[in-house]
Amino acid sequence: MQLHLDDHEAHLLREVLRSYLKELRGEIVDTDNAGYKRELRHERDVLDTIATRLDDAPAGDEPTITRVVQVTAVWGGSPGRGM
Repeated sequence: MQLHLDDHEAHLLREVLRSYLKELRGEIVDTDNAGYKRELRHERDVLDTIATRLDDAPAGDEPTITRVVQVTAVWGGSPGRGM
């Protein structure tokens, strides 16, 4: 899958990822279930990689994301499925 973004779209996606990752880190800290915590950490790692790739894309270039993971939350929602 390829996703072409203009500069504005890439900026918005970076901001959404940063906000979600901040919430996700809090959820990881607050989660007692070891299996669920592993899932959240994996999700965090994948999304961190995507955010880094967006940050590393040259300005004016259309970033391409070739693999997208399923995000388990909607912007403004809870980062997890529950415990």
